Amino acid sequence: MILPKESEAYERVYKEERVLLPLYPFFKRYKERFETHFLDEIRKEIGSSRMREALLQRLSSEFYDALFNFKAPVPEGVAEAFLQLKNRGVPPLLLLQKLLASLILRLVNDYADDRDLFGYLRILSDYFDQVMEYLKSLLQAETDRDFATHVALKPDEIERWLPPGRPVHLLNIYKGIPIPYEAVVNRSRSGSIVLQMPLERGVVAEREGRVVLYDRRMEPFAVTMELHKMAYRGKIAIAEVENPAWIDSIAHRRKRVRVKLSTPIKARITALGRQFNVDVVDLSGKGVCLQTDVEYGLPLYEQVEVTLPIPQPDGSLRSIVMRGTLQYISTPDSSLRRYHILLHANPRKEEILSSFVARRELDLLREIKAIAKKRES
Repeated sequence: MILPKESEAYERVYKEERVLLPLYPFFKRYKERFETHFLDEIRKEIGSSRMREALLQRLSSEFYDALFNFKAPVPEGVAEAFLQLKNRGVPPLLLLQKLLASLILRLVNDYADDRDLFGYLRILSDYFDQVMEYLKSLLQAETDRDFATHVALKPDEIERWLPPGRPVHLLNIYKGIPIPYEAVVNRSRSGSIVLQMPLERGVVAEREGRVVLYDRRMEPFAVTMELHKMAYRGKIAIAEVENPAWIDSIAHRRKRVRVKLSTPIKARITALGRQFNVDVVDLSGKGVCLQTDVEYGLPLYEQVEVTLPIPQPDGSLRSIVMRGTLQYISTPDSSLRRYHILLHANPRKEEILSSFVARRELDLLREIKAIAKKRES
């Protein structure tokens, strides 16, 4: 396992290893696919040209073998290899996220008719989450300061990451869709941070009230900055930001676009022998967030059935029924609970979901353009 022996997670997975025995043939035959995917992703990243092919093949093989050896703790050398990727300019947590997501998709496809599938997914999801946390802690220990989320940047850190004249990568979220873009750092007369960005991105930043700065060299962290003032000059937006602080990197967030709906709709959950109606908060091609003002007490990783009405281009609703796994529960306030569910849709139903998400994303991008055009005029 890629977990230290003294961790509670190691002990938990070790005890449940027998449940995963039917998956061993899958793990064996998937190794070649994993290694190919590993190499392909590395080639796309900055610094990959500086790493020899033989070294990459060895790293991918050792990492995979350690990942699925459920009878031993993390071997010496695997953690160092992981950090070596970071030092060569590759964001290792993002890389691992992609690899594990592909593995789970293939597993669900190959074992769709296995009645124990959801049990496998429960154990693997917990294990993979703990692996990510462990590797993240290694990255944190390797940084040159004691990082913590929501800690303000020091003056020398501001100068390092936000020097005048530097192009920077920023991110905002507009009704569920990520909007990445570039801006240029300036300084005001008082020395505060000023960012120059395209008009269409400025209106999104103004709506959210903040911007997130991300950089591969910061991994596994990013920087959030509050928007103090926004001005517009033709097709350019000038944002004055303040209170830069460290947060968990956007590389650890869900990568699929999840869109909020233009009109509220209700879905139905069936779980633990009960049915109840909930509000749909947002939707992606593989998951849904559902909200209720009643505490139903569903346990994490519970298997549920979701009846979901999907808006169609003609304005009608098309209901589809899918199985899913309750991944986590959040509480936006004391009276509401949100259930975040990973959906196990067959290809036809996933196509229906993805088609709706794509249409909604285009609508939201047109909405941003309209807001920007109105602001420009």
